[in-house]
Amino acid sequence: MYFPQFLVGMSVTLVVILGWIYATTGSFWQSLGWTFVAAMVLQAGYFIAVLLLIYGRTSSAAKADKSLPAKVPGPFERDGIIHTLLSRLF
Repeated sequence: MYFPQFLVGMSVTLVVILGWIYATTGSFWQSLGWTFVAAMVLQAGYFIAVLLLIYGRTSSAAKADKSLPAKVPGPFERDGIIHTLLSRLF
């Protein structure tokens, strides 16, 4: 989910929560307080979801690296960057 999409969804959700709690309690300040609490819970959940996505990508990349045997490239398998740099220096 992209951040602008999350931001619109979170804003709509908070407006619905604000209206719902105001209709239930009749107090603007109490509904504003509960809406603030709901915003903190939504933001914490979004942060945890992003952390889990990042952790999932790094752990799957680590598993992919462990499954392949370590291979040292031979002299003819190099990409030539070091050779090009050394030829320009000397």
